Formats: sequence, structure tokens, C-alpha cells
Amino acid sequence: MSKLLYAKLAASNLKKNRQNILPYLLSSIGTVMMFFIMASISANEGLNQMYGAQYITMVTEFGVGIIGLFSVVFLIYSNSFLMKRRKKEFGLFHILGMEKKHIALVLFFENLYLLVIALAAGIGLGVLLYRLMFLILVKLTGIEGTFGFQFYGSALGNTVILLAVIYLINFLLGLRQIQKSEPIELLKGSQVGEKEPKAKILSILTGVVTLGAGYYLAITCESSLEAFTTFFLAIVLVGVGTQCLFSSGSIALLKAMKRNKWYYYKLNHFTGVSGMLYRMKQNAAGLANICILSTGVLLVISITACLWTGVDNSVKNRYPSQISVNGNNLSDEQIESYVQLIQQSLSDQGLTPETFTDERAITATVLRHQNRFYAPDENTAVTELRNSEGIYILTADDYQIWTGESLPVEKGTAVVIPEKKDDTFAYETVEIGEKVWKAQAMTSDVLQKEEGDVIVTTYLIFSDQEEVQTVLEALGVTEYVGTSWSCDMDFHLSEEEQITVGHRIDEALAASQADSAGVWVEIREEQRPGMEALYGAVLFFGIFVGLLFLMGTVMIIYYKQVSEGYDDRERFQIMQKVGMSRREVKKCIHSQVLTVFFLPLVTAMVHTVVAFPFMTKIMRLLNFSNVHAFMIATGITIAVFAVVYVIVYAVTARTYYNIVEE
Repeated sequence: MSKLLYAKLAASNLKKNRQNILPYLLSSIGTVMMFFIMASISANEGLNQMYGAQYITMVTEFGVGIIGLFSVVFLIYSNSFLMKRRKKEFGLFHILGMEKKHIALVLFFENLYLLVIALAAGIGLGVLLYRLMFLILVKLTGIEGTFGFQFYGSALGNTVILLAVIYLINFLLGLRQIQKSEPIELLKGSQVGEKEPKAKILSILTGVVTLGAGYYLAITCESSLEAFTTFFLAIVLVGVGTQCLFSSGSIALLKAMKRNKWYYYKLNHFTGVSGMLYRMKQNAAGLANICILSTGVLLVISITACLWTGVDNSVKNRYPSQISVNGNNLSDEQIESYVQLIQQSLSDQGLTPETFTDERAITATVLRHQNRFYAPDENTAVTELRNSEGIYILTADDYQIWTGESLPVEKGTAVVIPEKKDDTFAYETVEIGEKVWKAQAMTSDVLQKEEGDVIVTTYLIFSDQEEVQTVLEALGVTEYVGTSWSCDMDFHLSEEEQITVGHRIDEALAASQADSAGVWVEIREEQRPGMEALYGAVLFFGIFVGLLFLMGTVMIIYYKQVSEGYDDRERFQIMQKVGMSRREVKKCIHSQVLTVFFLPLVTAMVHTVVAFPFMTKIMRLLNFSNVHAFMIATGITIAVFAVVYVIVYAVTARTYYNIVEE
């Protein structure tokens, strides 16, 4: 036979199977378009000239990797649904005289056609939409400049290589399926039900343990650093638990329904439960993937949208004062000279700050067990260090300098002020190393905040420098103990004026070579554009990834409905022949679809709610502390996604009904 014949046959097959092929092709085009746009933005050399562009480049490069990885997993998974539906077709070719190598040629040409169409359409749409996407990115990040489309060979090459590799893998998987199957197996392939898992109890227990462990990490996490280090572990545990519970737990649920005679022996329940039970392993895998992707959409969109809208909150958390001069491990003489330079600079500019604080303290990173604080050493495990806390060690005089308030402290007493207002210290003593002080818990409107820093911090105030020296001896000589100085100022000035004042202070300090002593100046409004660029790029990335996850969710739902429609069509036709009316058939279909279809949505909502306190700690690492705003954003995202999910269900359910009623 001529290879041209196989090429024509492949084209004819694609046309005849367009109901199944078209969604897969559209998914390929969508992933190519998104990957090409993100890769082109990442390669754009004009970004390097813009302020804050390093953040955008960092996020877009990360986005290229995420989209590429998702494309591989998603398109291979989608192709598995497609191949299942086409087993009968390939079996028929075999019966009609085509050898397996001939079927392989047909499959090769089909993949080649789809590859070329997906690349041409995806890159074409990418070129058309690139400028629009870039304008959206510029709007979100606030960067300024004129950008045109530049065709980058690296973006094109990476896109072609990515899709070619995916289609090669899909071709080889399809080839393997054809080679190992006999014609009769191919003819019956789409009708073969999945076997129930053999170790159902073990699978359920694995699911309960892993999901419970993931939930436990999310609920019991106490610090942002701990949340960051356990984030991916928690994701893996919840993902594994979801897969196990959906695959085995759903079978157990259906069997429980079957044992319930009051529920099972009703027409719509009887056919639905019995129909789903025999193929639930594959069914449940699809449901679990829908749940995981739905959770991804909810978390990504709510987090990125909240960060972008709350950028002002993040800027003020990161830079509490308009202008701040900072230094570490400086002597009192150095600090005094720098304070005088700052005050002289302000005097030369004719300015009197609204607030001016001179904060000097000994700082330490410690481990804490109830009321005992002790410094880590070389034997301290990394898992312990992620639960470390910070302490500020002040004298009563330091406290007065910080706050302007007098605080009498007796010898042998430690005044304890948690940095976060809601925190309390409910112990009668403070133990540092082997030394013990009487504890005096206190609050401070000046020192305490509504939300604490990323690391839990406590202020410890002692009577004099002698007491502080005793504390240092109790902590021991360690790299985790040092001194800090911060001079913070606020003014009634415009943003531009604040930047000018900060630069003049910086120039005065630089003239005395303070920068060589490790002193630096932070100007809030000068840093704002960088943070806006970062959070805008994060939102842009979130929109892209959210759309990808949503596309994946929709495609899995669609293929699930189509696959089940073909599986159920013959069964419902037989039921109609033995006396069941069309109305009763439709009622049975409706019951069957609803029995488990909304379970992924509900489970995704539960995952999101459990992850909420966990994610608030992660967001503190990005300087976002407005839990109320995050809660509102998450609630709105869940509500909108639920509406989209219902719409997708309604559209795909109609496809299911049409297939069954053919």
C-alpha cells in the first residue's frame, strides 16, 4: 500500500472523529499559545531596561516551566481518553486486513497532522495575542515603556520542541497499546469496565492517612517559615490522599449505597449505582484529577488576585516607615554619630519628622519551649530551626528611647511584650539558657502590631545593661546573636518629596562612609514600584495558570461525560427495549451523573478551606497580612468557580444525554 493512502485515511479518520478529536486539538492549541506567549515575554530584552523588570522576568521564567510541565501531563492524560474511545476503530481496521504496522502509520500521520495544526494555530494566535497580553502585564505591573512584538527564535524553538515531544510520547503510547492488543480486545476495548482495586481497605487507609497528614500539616503549622518548608510536602500528601480516597473510597460509598435497600431499590438509583460501580476505578481517577485541578484554580486565583489588590498592605508591612536607616553590629558611638548626621540632614532641609524613632536592641534567633528561650547550636536539626523565633533584648533605657515612655523594671525581672497584639505570655518566669527571671507580661501600643513579622518575635526588657550581659552569657557565644539599629521616620510629604529626603539622608551617610560599616537606607515609595511589578507579574502568572487548570478541568469533565455516554448508551437502550420510558431513562441518567459529579467540587472547597490558615502564613512571606481581605477573595473565587463548574456540568451533561439518546 502507498503511504499516501495512509495519509488520506488518517485525514478521513480525524474528520469522522471530530467530536472526540476537536477538544483535544483545541487543548493543544491553547497550551501552545500560552506557552509561546509566556516564553516570548520571558525572552523580551526590552524588559531589562525597565525598573522592576527583574521580578517580571523571574516570574515569567517560572511560568514557562509550570506551563510546560502542565502541558506534558495534561495532553498525555487527555490522549489516554482519546485512545480508549478509538480502540474499536483500530480493531475494525485490523479485522478488515490492515496489519499493526499499517495502523501505526495511520496513527503517525494523525499525530503529525494534529501537531502541525496545533503549532500553526497556537503560534499564530500567540503572535496575535502577544501584544494584548503584554499590555495587560504592563498594566498589572505598572512598568513604563513602549513594547512591540519581537519574534524570538528561542521561544519558537522551545514551543516546537515541547509539543513535538508530547506528541511523540502520545504516539508511542498509542503504538504500544495497539501492539500489545489483539483485534478482539481492540473491538471491545471501549466497553471494558475497570476492575475494582484488590486492596480496597489498604487503599482507603492510605488515603485517610496521607490526606489526614496533609491536613495536619496545614492546620498545626505555626510559622511562615514552617509553612514554606512543608508546603510541597502537604500538596503531595493531599494529592495522594485525594487519589486514594476517590478510587477506593468511592467504590466503598457505592457499595454502601447498594447495601442500603431503601435507597438502592429505586429505579433511578438502581441503574445509576450499578452502572457506575463496575467502572469506578477509571471514573474515580478522573474525578480525583478534577478535584485536584479545581483546588489549584481556587488557590492560585484567590492568592494572586489578593496579593495584587493588597499591594499597599504588603508595601506597608515590608516598610512600616516612610524612611528607615538600618545597621547591624554597630557600636553606640557609631550609632550616635549616624543619628546626628540624619538630624543635621533633616535640619538642612528644613524638615521636622512627624515621627522619629531610634531603635537599638540586641537581637537573637532562639528556640523556645513554653517559657524557656535558648540559642541553637551546631547540633540543632534543620527541622527545629524552621520553628525558631526572634527576641529583642532591651534595657529600660532602650525602651524609653524606642517608645518615649518610662518603664521601671526591677532587678531579676523580665518584662515580656509579644510583637503581635493577640499573643500572650502566660508564664510566671522567663528562662534563658540556665538563668531564670520573674516574668512581667505587658502590652505596648508602640511596639505591638496587629500582625507580627514572618518570624514570631518577642520583646524582653531588663533593668540595665548588667542584666542584659547576663542574658548574653546565658545564650552563649553564637552566630544567632547580634545587635540591630533602626532609625525610622515619617513625614507629611508627597511621594516624590519622601524619595528626595531619603536620598539626601543617604548622601549624608555615604559621605561619612556609613555604607562601608553596613548601614543602608530604605525609602518606602522608592521600593513600591518594584513590589507592584512583582505582584502584578504574580497575578499575570496566576491568571495564566488558573486558565490552564480550568481548561484541564473542563477537558477532563468533557471526556469523562463523552466516555461514560458511550459506555452507557447500549445499557440504556436495552432498558428502553424492556419497558423503561425515555423520561425514566433521563431520570436515571440525571441521578447517576449527580451522584458523584459534584463530589470533586465539594472536596476542592474543603481542601481550600483547610489550606486557608496554611496559605495565610505563606502569604506573610510576601508581606501580605490582611487575613480578612484574603478570606473575602477566597470566598468570591469559590463562588465564581462554583458557577463556572455548574455551567460546564450543564453543557457537558447535554453532550452525555445526546450520546445516550442517539
